[in-house]
Amino acid sequence: MEHARQGRKTWARVSPTFYVIIIVSVVLSAFVYNKYVWLLDIFSGWLILEYFSLKAHSRLIKTNVSGRTRVFINERFDIVINISSEARRALVIDVVPPAVVKKASVRLVLNPQDSVSLSFDTFFGTRGTKYMGYYTIKIESFTRLFQVLITEDIPFKVKVFPKLEYAEAEVERILEMLPVVKSKYKLVEDISYIRNVREYEREPLSRIHWKQSAKMGELMVKEYEYAGTTRNYILLDLNLPAGIYSKTAWEYIHRKYQEEAIRATAGLLKYFTDKHEKTNLLVSHSKGTYNISFTDYVLYFDYLAEVEGTLEGKQNTIELLEHVIDVVQPTDTVILIGMFLTKDEVEGLLRLRKRCGRIVVLIMPYGFREATSKKFKSYFDVPLEVRELYNYTRVLEEENIMVEVWHENTSFMEGLLKLTGGGQVW
Repeated sequence: MEHARQGRKTWARVSPTFYVIIIVSVVLSAFVYNKYVWLLDIFSGWLILEYFSLKAHSRLIKTNVSGRTRVFINERFDIVINISSEARRALVIDVVPPAVVKKASVRLVLNPQDSVSLSFDTFFGTRGTKYMGYYTIKIESFTRLFQVLITEDIPFKVKVFPKLEYAEAEVERILEMLPVVKSKYKLVEDISYIRNVREYEREPLSRIHWKQSAKMGELMVKEYEYAGTTRNYILLDLNLPAGIYSKTAWEYIHRKYQEEAIRATAGLLKYFTDKHEKTNLLVSHSKGTYNISFTDYVLYFDYLAEVEGTLEGKQNTIELLEHVIDVVQPTDTVILIGMFLTKDEVEGLLRLRKRCGRIVVLIMPYGFREATSKKFKSYFDVPLEVRELYNYTRVLEEENIMVEVWHENTSFMEGLLKLTGGGQVW
C-alpha cells in the first residue's frame, strides 16, 4: 500500500473496522443469502472502490514547496506549500507542515483543477544547516474508515547564519587610537564607491555629479573611497586551548564562547566590508584553518554558519599567528579573538607586531553578556591561565598591542569601550 515517486510516498492508513466489514461480508455471503447480506456486500464493494479511487486521485495531486534557503538566527521566514489537483472530484485534505515548523495542520477542500498555496512561518534559534524534514497531505474518506496519505520531503535545506553583534562606532575609535607605521605605498581613489557628494571647488569636470547638481541647483562633485595596500586580518580561534586540562568542565563554557565569538566576528566583518576595506578571515576550527576573503560580508556567513571548534586542544592560537606573520604589511591591522593566551602566543604577538601596523586582542573566556539584558551576579572569575597575561601588560602596552578580557557580565560593546577609554591595555 505504498507508492514512491521522487522522494514522495503515497500510502494508506486503514481502520480495523474496514477489515472487519470486508471479512464479515465475505463470510456471510458464503453461508447466508438475504437482502441484508446483499446490502452489506454492496457497501463492502463500495468501500473497496472508494479506497482505490482515493489512491488513484492522490496520484493526481501535484505539490511544490518554496522558501528561503539563507536566514539569520531567529529571523522568521515562510515555507510555502503549493498544491494543485487534476482529479475529477473534490477532495477534503489536511495539510500537515513539517515538525520543525511547529504549526497546526490546515484542512481545506481541493476542487477539481484547483490550486492553493499555504504559507507556514517559522524560525531557527541556532546556526547551521537545517533539514526541513517532510510534510504530509491526508485525504480522508467519507466514512472515515481509511485515509490516503502523501508524505514528501522538503527538497531544500536552510542555512542559518549567526547573528551580528554591532559595534561600529567603538571599532572606529579603537582603530583611530592606534598609530600605524607610515607606508611607502600611496593611497589611490577607488571610483567604484562614492563616499560623499560636496560643493564644487575647481575640480576636474569628470568629478561633477550631474544628477545631484541638477537637483541641488549648484555644481556638486563626487568624493570617492580610498583603496590602498592596507588589509585587515581577523583571527578567530574556536578551539579550546591546549593548556586547559578539564575538557568536561569547559564544555558548556566553550560552547557559549564559540557562539558569541562568531557573533562578534560577524559584526566586525560587516563593519569592514561596508567600508570596502580588504579583510581576511582566518578561523581555527576542528578540521583545520579557513583563510578566506570576500567583498560581500554575507559570503563569510556560509563558513561561520557551519564551523565548529573542538575540545581536544590539538591546535594552538600560535598557529593562527604563524599563518599571517609572513604576509602582513606595515599598514595592516590584526584582530585576534580567542579564549585566552599563553606565553607562546604573547611572544608570537610581539613578533607579529614588528611586521604589522596594529594588533587588537579580544579575549572572551566566557563569551559576553547580551547587550539587551541587564547586568547579573556572576560567579565566574577570570581563569588562572588568563590572569597570567597581567604579567605581560607593560610589554604589550609599550608595543601598542591592545588587549581586552571580557568578564561574563560584560557586553561586547562595553568591552570595546574599555579599549577606547584612555588607551589602557587592561
